[in-house]
Amino acid sequence: MRESAKWVIYLVFSIVLGVFAVFFLSTSLSYMERAMIGSSLLSALIGFTLLSSSLYALRISAYVYSLIKGSENEARKS
Repeated sequence: MRESAKWVIYLVFSIVLGVFAVFFLSTSLSYMERAMIGSSLLSALIGFTLLSSSLYALRISAYVYSLIKGSENEARKS
């Protein structure tokens, strides 16, 4: 696999995790409206965990992208 495709995979993965996080957080709100406290708290916990994972994957994506661009710039200078 080409090195330039790695950061795109991480980016897509973080976006998918972000979508799931929004889904679970909105599900938590709908459970809260129906007074299902246990389900609401569990859904909120899952949503915040997925949101944290999404942000971490986005940070890894930016790190890999900067490494690839840095090595390309060094190759051009040489």
